[in-house]
Amino acid sequence: MEQKETTQRLLSLADEMGLSVSRDQAERLLEHLDMVIDANERINLTRITSPEDALILHVVDSLLLLPYLKRSSGFFLDMGTGAGFPGIPLAICSGRRGVLLDSTGKKIHEVTGFVKQLGLTGISTVCDRVEAYAQLHGKEFGFVTARAVASLPTLVEYASPLLSFDGVLAVSKGNPDEEEIASGDAAAKICGMRRISFDEYDLPDDKGHRTIICYQRSSHPKIKLPRPIGKAKRDPLA
Repeated sequence: MEQKETTQRLLSLADEMGLSVSRDQAERLLEHLDMVIDANERINLTRITSPEDALILHVVDSLLLLPYLKRSSGFFLDMGTGAGFPGIPLAICSGRRGVLLDSTGKKIHEVTGFVKQLGLTGISTVCDRVEAYAQLHGKEFGFVTARAVASLPTLVEYASPLLSFDGVLAVSKGNPDEEEIASGDAAAKICGMRRISFDEYDLPDDKGHRTIICYQRSSHPKIKLPRPIGKAKRDPLA
Protein backbone atom coordinates (compact mmCIF):
# COMPACT_ATOMS: atom_id res chain seq x y z
CA MET A 1 0.00 0.00 0.00
CA GLU A 2 1.06 3.60 -0.61
CA GLN A 3 2.16 5.61 2.41
CA LYS A 4 -0.98 7.77 2.59
CA GLU A 5 -3.22 4.72 2.25
CA THR A 6 -1.27 2.85 4.91
CA THR A 7 -1.42 5.82 7.28
CA GLN A 8 -5.16 6.10 6.78
CA ARG A 9 -5.52 2.36 7.25
CA LEU A 10 -3.74 2.57 10.61
CA LEU A 11 -5.83 5.56 11.70
CA SER A 12 -8.99 3.65 10.80
CA LEU A 13 -7.86 0.56 12.69
CA ALA A 14 -7.00 2.65 15.75
CA ASP A 15 -10.39 4.36 15.62
CA GLU A 16 -12.10 0.96 15.30
CA MET A 17 -10.42 -0.09 18.56
CA GLY A 18 -11.28 3.18 20.31
CA LEU A 19 -7.69 4.41 20.35
CA SER A 20 -6.63 8.04 19.92
CA VAL A 21 -3.76 8.31 17.42
CA SER A 22 -2.79 11.45 15.46
CA ARG A 23 -1.67 11.38 11.82
CA ASP A 24 1.88 12.35 12.84
CA GLN A 25 1.97 9.52 15.38
CA ALA A 26 0.62 7.07 12.79
CA GLU A 27 3.38 8.05 10.36
CA ARG A 28 6.05 7.49 13.04
CA LEU A 29 4.49 4.15 14.00
CA LEU A 30 4.72 3.07 10.37
CA GLU A 31 8.30 4.31 10.16
CA HIS A 32 9.17 2.00 13.05
CA LEU A 33 7.33 -0.89 11.40
CA ASP A 34 9.27 -0.33 8.15
CA MET A 35 12.54 -0.43 10.11
CA VAL A 36 11.52 -3.72 11.71
CA ILE A 37 10.59 -5.31 8.39
CA ASP A 38 13.90 -4.18 6.83
CA ALA A 39 15.97 -5.37 9.80
CA ASN A 40 14.15 -8.69 9.81
CA GLU A 41 15.94 -9.57 6.58
CA ARG A 42 19.28 -9.76 8.44
CA ILE A 43 18.20 -10.74 11.96
CA ASN A 44 15.18 -12.70 13.18
CA LEU A 45 13.22 -9.99 15.01
CA THR A 46 9.71 -11.26 14.23
CA ARG A 47 8.02 -14.22 12.61
CA ILE A 48 5.34 -11.88 11.22
CA THR A 49 6.59 -10.83 7.78
CA SER A 50 3.41 -9.60 6.08
CA PRO A 51 3.14 -5.78 6.44
CA GLU A 52 -0.66 -5.97 6.74
CA ASP A 53 -0.46 -8.66 9.43
CA ALA A 54 2.27 -6.74 11.26
CA LEU A 55 0.17 -3.58 11.17
CA ILE A 56 -2.45 -5.31 13.33
CA LEU A 57 -0.45 -7.95 15.21
CA HIS A 58 2.38 -5.58 16.19
CA VAL A 59 1.24 -1.95 15.98
CA VAL A 60 -2.46 -2.10 16.85
CA ASP A 61 -1.81 -4.91 19.33
CA SER A 62 0.80 -2.74 21.09
CA LEU A 63 -1.52 0.28 21.13
CA LEU A 64 -4.16 -1.68 23.06
CA LEU A 65 -1.90 -1.08 26.08
CA LEU A 66 -1.89 2.71 25.58
CA PRO A 67 -4.96 3.53 27.72
CA TYR A 68 -3.47 1.56 30.62
CA LEU A 69 -0.17 3.44 30.35
CA LYS A 70 -2.00 6.77 30.27
CA ARG A 71 -3.80 5.92 33.52
CA SER A 72 -0.46 5.35 35.27
CA SER A 73 2.34 7.72 36.17
CA GLY A 74 6.14 7.75 36.16
CA PHE A 75 8.57 5.86 33.95
CA PHE A 76 7.51 2.74 32.06
CA LEU A 77 9.40 -0.48 31.38
CA ASP A 78 8.82 -2.87 28.47
CA MET A 79 10.00 -6.35 29.49
CA GLY A 80 11.17 -8.50 26.58
CA THR A 81 10.78 -5.74 24.01
CA GLY A 82 11.99 -7.83 21.06
CA ALA A 83 11.66 -5.55 18.01
CA GLY A 84 10.45 -2.67 20.19
CA PHE A 85 6.87 -3.78 20.71
CA PRO A 86 4.95 -2.55 22.60
CA GLY A 87 7.50 -0.06 24.00
CA ILE A 88 8.19 2.07 20.91
CA PRO A 89 4.51 2.52 19.91
CA LEU A 90 3.69 3.39 23.53
CA ALA A 91 6.51 5.95 23.60
CA ILE A 92 5.46 7.51 20.29
CA CYS A 93 1.81 7.89 21.30
CA SER A 94 2.28 8.91 24.94
CA GLY A 95 5.50 10.92 25.01
CA ARG A 96 6.38 9.08 28.23
CA ARG A 97 9.93 8.26 29.28
CA GLY A 98 10.80 4.61 29.58
CA VAL A 99 13.14 1.66 29.22
CA LEU A 100 13.07 -1.11 26.60
CA LEU A 101 14.59 -4.25 28.10
CA ASP A 102 15.61 -7.49 26.38
CA SER A 103 18.15 -10.18 27.16
CA THR A 104 19.14 -10.69 23.49
CA GLY A 105 21.97 -8.37 22.50
CA LYS A 106 21.31 -8.47 18.74
CA LYS A 107 17.71 -7.40 19.25
CA ILE A 108 18.63 -4.55 21.57
CA HIS A 109 21.27 -3.40 19.07
CA GLU A 110 18.59 -3.06 16.39
CA VAL A 111 16.07 -1.45 18.75
CA THR A 112 18.68 1.09 19.85
CA GLY A 113 19.02 2.11 16.21
CA PHE A 114 15.25 2.39 15.82
CA VAL A 115 15.03 4.64 18.89
CA LYS A 116 17.77 6.94 17.58
CA GLN A 117 16.28 7.18 14.09
CA LEU A 118 12.86 7.99 15.54
CA GLY A 119 14.32 10.64 17.84
CA LEU A 120 12.85 9.12 21.00
CA THR A 121 15.14 10.96 23.41
CA GLY A 122 13.25 9.83 26.50
CA ILE A 123 13.72 6.13 25.78
CA SER A 124 16.64 3.98 26.97
CA THR A 125 17.48 0.51 25.66
CA VAL A 126 19.04 -2.10 27.93
CA CYS A 127 20.36 -5.62 27.33
CA ASP A 128 19.96 -7.54 30.58
CA ARG A 129 18.00 -10.27 32.31
CA VAL A 130 15.02 -8.78 34.09
CA GLU A 131 16.04 -10.24 37.47
CA ALA A 132 19.52 -8.70 37.23
CA TYR A 133 18.08 -5.37 36.11
CA ALA A 134 15.68 -5.37 39.08
CA GLN A 135 18.60 -5.70 41.50
CA LEU A 136 19.77 -2.19 40.51
CA HIS A 137 16.48 -0.56 39.54
CA GLY A 138 13.99 -1.63 42.19
CA LYS A 139 10.79 0.42 42.62
CA GLU A 140 11.72 2.77 39.74
CA PHE A 141 8.72 2.24 37.45
CA GLY A 142 5.10 3.31 37.63
CA PHE A 143 4.13 1.03 34.74
CA VAL A 144 5.59 -2.27 33.54
CA THR A 145 4.29 -4.11 30.51
CA ALA A 146 4.91 -7.26 28.52
CA ARG A 147 3.29 -9.11 25.69
CA ALA A 148 3.28 -12.91 25.92
CA VAL A 149 6.96 -13.43 26.80
CA ALA A 150 6.34 -15.77 29.77
CA SER A 151 3.58 -17.24 31.91
CA LEU A 152 1.46 -14.90 34.01
CA PRO A 153 2.93 -15.89 37.42
CA THR A 154 6.45 -15.44 36.04
CA LEU A 155 5.65 -11.97 34.68
CA VAL A 156 4.04 -10.95 37.97
CA GLU A 157 7.17 -12.02 39.83
CA TYR A 158 9.45 -10.22 37.36
CA ALA A 159 7.49 -6.97 37.68
CA SER A 160 6.97 -6.77 41.44
CA PRO A 161 10.46 -5.56 42.51
CA LEU A 162 10.56 -3.09 39.61
CA LEU A 163 7.27 -1.36 40.44
CA SER A 164 6.83 1.61 42.71
CA PHE A 165 4.04 1.45 45.28
CA ASP A 166 0.71 1.61 43.40
CA GLY A 167 2.60 0.91 40.15
CA VAL A 168 0.84 -1.24 37.56
CA LEU A 169 1.80 -4.30 35.53
CA ALA A 170 -0.20 -4.70 32.30
CA VAL A 171 0.18 -8.04 30.53
CA SER A 172 -1.17 -8.74 27.04
CA LYS A 173 -2.05 -12.38 26.38
CA GLY A 174 -3.97 -14.32 23.76
CA ASN A 175 -6.38 -16.66 25.51
CA PRO A 176 -4.96 -17.50 28.95
CA ASP A 177 -6.73 -20.43 30.54
CA GLU A 178 -8.29 -20.40 34.00
CA GLU A 179 -5.32 -22.24 35.50
CA GLU A 180 -2.83 -19.59 34.31
CA ILE A 181 -5.05 -16.76 35.55
CA ALA A 182 -5.47 -18.42 38.96
CA SER A 183 -1.71 -18.99 39.17
CA GLY A 184 -1.08 -15.34 38.27
CA ASP A 185 -3.44 -14.18 41.02
CA ALA A 186 -1.82 -16.52 43.55
CA ALA A 187 1.67 -15.33 42.61
CA ALA A 188 0.47 -11.73 42.89
CA LYS A 189 -0.53 -12.25 46.54
CA ILE A 190 2.95 -13.54 47.32
CA CYS A 191 4.54 -10.65 45.42
CA GLY A 192 2.57 -7.88 47.15
CA MET A 193 0.27 -7.27 44.18
CA ARG A 194 -3.42 -7.55 43.38
CA ARG A 195 -5.37 -7.90 40.14
CA ILE A 196 -7.22 -4.68 39.30
CA SER A 197 -8.59 -5.31 35.81
CA PHE A 198 -9.25 -8.00 33.22
CA ASP A 199 -10.27 -6.84 29.74
CA GLU A 200 -10.79 -8.73 26.48
CA TYR A 201 -10.53 -7.50 22.89
CA ASP A 202 -10.93 -8.92 19.40
CA LEU A 203 -8.29 -7.66 16.98
CA PRO A 204 -9.49 -6.29 13.61
CA ASP A 205 -9.89 -8.57 10.56
CA ASP A 206 -10.23 -11.65 12.77
CA LYS A 207 -6.52 -11.51 13.65
CA GLY A 208 -7.04 -12.95 17.10
CA HIS A 209 -8.16 -12.30 20.65
CA ARG A 210 -6.34 -10.33 23.34
CA THR A 211 -6.71 -10.38 27.09
CA ILE A 212 -5.11 -7.55 29.05
CA ILE A 213 -4.64 -8.29 32.73
CA CYS A 214 -3.47 -5.59 35.14
CA TYR A 215 -1.96 -5.99 38.59
CA GLN A 216 -1.11 -3.21 41.03
CA ARG A 217 1.72 -3.19 43.55
CA SER A 218 -0.15 -2.78 46.86
CA SER A 219 2.09 -4.13 49.64
CA HIS A 220 5.48 -5.62 50.42
CA PRO A 221 6.16 -9.07 48.90
CA LYS A 222 6.12 -12.03 51.25
CA ILE A 223 9.46 -13.27 49.90
CA LYS A 224 12.72 -11.62 48.89
CA LEU A 225 12.59 -10.46 45.27
CA PRO A 226 14.03 -10.75 42.73
CA ARG A 227 14.91 -14.42 43.12
CA PRO A 228 18.05 -15.74 41.36
CA ILE A 229 18.10 -15.55 37.56
CA GLY A 230 15.95 -18.25 35.95
CA LYS A 231 14.14 -19.22 39.15
CA ALA A 232 10.87 -17.51 38.22
CA LYS A 233 10.61 -19.52 35.00
CA ARG A 234 11.91 -22.84 36.33
CA ASP A 235 10.04 -22.77 39.61
CA PRO A 236 7.06 -20.36 39.45
CA LEU A 237 5.55 -19.24 42.73
CA ALA A 238 2.12 -20.63 41.81
